[in-house]
Amino acid sequence: MLAKTSVCTLMALLLGAGLPAAAAEPGDLAEPAAAAEPGDDLAALTDEQAAVAQAMLDFMASLESDFWQRVDAFNHGHSREESFAWDFPENGHYEVRVHRGDVIEKAGLMTVRTTVEKPPFINGLRWNRFIEVAVHPRTPLVGMLHATLSVQVSSKGVGNIGATLDMMQSAQPEEDLQLMRERVSAVLQAHGLPSDRYRSRGCGKPNAGMWKWHRLSTCTGISMYGPKLRADRPTFALASELYRAVVDSYFEILSRRVQQPFGEVELAAQDRMRRRWLEDQLFWDMLAKTFVPYEAWSAVNAPPTVHF
Repeated sequence: MLAKTSVCTLMALLLGAGLPAAAAEPGDLAEPAAAAEPGDDLAALTDEQAAVAQAMLDFMASLESDFWQRVDAFNHGHSREESFAWDFPENGHYEVRVHRGDVIEKAGLMTVRTTVEKPPFINGLRWNRFIEVAVHPRTPLVGMLHATLSVQVSSKGVGNIGATLDMMQSAQPEEDLQLMRERVSAVLQAHGLPSDRYRSRGCGKPNAGMWKWHRLSTCTGISMYGPKLRADRPTFALASELYRAVVDSYFEILSRRVQQPFGEVELAAQDRMRRRWLEDQLFWDMLAKTFVPYEAWSAVNAPPTVHF
């Protein structure tokens, strides 16, 4: 006679003996399916939203692989790497990777899945992803790169896409700024949009009043946010193509200038840009001030050095 034996043990004995286990009866209780985590419920999306979510995941994976290959090539394969991951309560999951070197002093990439909603900017309780890349080259002849892209589907099922893509103002030659403008304009025009659509209104503002702490942007890229930018395939195609155009153009510009000599005037321009970027994140940028934790944003985009 068998002693008291657990169901799992009996199943193992039957399978080990080569005997088929009994099929589950209709009334047997199945294990409940694990609930999707906040911001990661693909099953709750429409077919169109699910297609955009998968496109975003594919884009992020491809971008990250290509980004690090380029950064490490500039640094001749000698980048020093750092990785961070945080789960912030009532906020989200953040992952940051940083490479440091002699040519690109600091490059950062951050991915985020938020787990709460805080309108008007954080609205992705059903599904969301965010990616940011930042580049700080040693040469002051190329400004900092700042490029973000987000896809969100809210608890009410409303999908939204947003992006900020730009190069900060250091001591760039005008021809490099014009190259970036033309590449961005070409993407906009290919999508039937005027070349000035989504251009930032923050350029040329005085360093005073409400703009006192605003970053020194070249406005060669775009800033696209708003309720009309729904999470559909045409909008994602536009945003992702703009992202690629800005990043590709940036590395092309950097390859032109990386060996070019510079002096104290150019270094002073770089110092001003880096200080203004830090001030922007501390005192002006709404998400950095009120939602994105300091540990995360400083890891990915804070300058490698700041002079006051």
